Amino acid sequence: MDDRRWGFEEAEDWEYEETGRRSDNATDPGDTLVGQDADQIVQVVVSPEAAVVAVRLSPRWRQTVDPRALHTSVLSAANTATLNALARNLEEVDSSAAAAPSNDAGSGESALSTQDVERLLNAVDAELHEFTAKLSAIIDHPVRIESAGGHVRGSAQRGQVLTLDIDSAWAGRARHTEIETELIEVLQGLHKASTPGDIAGGPSGSAISELMGLAADPGRLMRRLGMPTNPDPTERK
Repeated sequence: MDDRRWGFEEAEDWEYEETGRRSDNATDPGDTLVGQDADQIVQVVVSPEAAVVAVRLSPRWRQTVDPRALHTSVLSAANTATLNALARNLEEVDSSAAAAPSNDAGSGESALSTQDVERLLNAVDAELHEFTAKLSAIIDHPVRIESAGGHVRGSAQRGQVLTLDIDSAWAGRARHTEIETELIEVLQGLHKASTPGDIAGGPSGSAISELMGLAADPGRLMRRLGMPTNPDPTERK
C-alpha cells in the first residue's frame, strides 16, 4: 500500500486505515494520470480513457480552502486530469497508426483495384456516420448527476465537468473520506453519462483501421495501387 499523501500533512490513524481499505481496488498508478488543483488539496486520478479512478482530498484541506470554495478546487483537478488523459491519447495516435498495418496481414501485398478503394471508402463513411449519430445524441445536451447522499451534484458535457456543487455545511464537518466517496460517485457518473464507452476513444471500426494502416505506409499503399514507389526522374519521354 502506498501511504504517500503527495505533500500533505500526516493524516490521523483512522484516515490511513480508511485509505488502505479503498486502495484494495485501486488501479495500477502506472496506468493512470493525475489532475491537481492549484492549492494542491485535491487530486483526481483517471485512466488513459479519462474515466475517474479515484479522488484524493487532503485530510487538512480546511486549513487551506473554505468549504464553500471546495467545489472550485475539485472542478479544477477533475478537468486537469481529463486534459492530461487527452494529451496522452494524442501523443499515442502516431504510434497506433504506425502499428495498424499489422492488422492488414491477411490482405498481404494484393493489388487494390478502383472498386476495392471505393468499397473501403464507403465502409469508412458508414462507420463515421454511425459514430456521428451516437455523438450527436449527447454533444448538445449536458448531463447532470447527484450523489446518493445528496451532498454533491454536478453537470458535464463531452467529458468535461461544467459545474460542481458541494453542500458546504456538510463538507465543513464530514470526514475527508466521506467527501471523497460522494465526489468520486458523481465524477464517475458524469464521465460515463457524457462520454459513452463506445465513442470515448473516437471513430473506430475495421474499415477505419484498414484505412489508417494504409495511410501510415504510403510506399506500401502505392505498391498495392500499382504505382511506382521510386520513379526514376531520368526516365522521361
